[in-house]
Amino acid sequence: MEYYTLSNNMKIPVIGFGTWQTPNDDTGVNAVLAALKAGYRHIDTAQGYENEQAVGKAVKQSGIPREEIFITSKLTNSMHGYR
Repeated sequence: MEYYTLSNNMKIPVIGFGTWQTPNDDTGVNAVLAALKAGYRHIDTAQGYENEQAVGKAVKQSGIPREEIFITSKLTNSMHGYR
């Protein structure tokens, strides 16, 4: 697996499992669980995807220590600001 090294020397997997259009239900949980079982350790989600609960459930159910999984997320445009 290839990694990028971040400015704090943490390594993040280059390839992540994207969850756009993944439903926020058991199908979504199972999709993310399958990705984690296949070896993914970088999950990409976003507030606008509205599936964060399914992603969280899958991470919890996977049994993989949370510190071994990177979750990248994005805010919807209306949530951006100067604070």
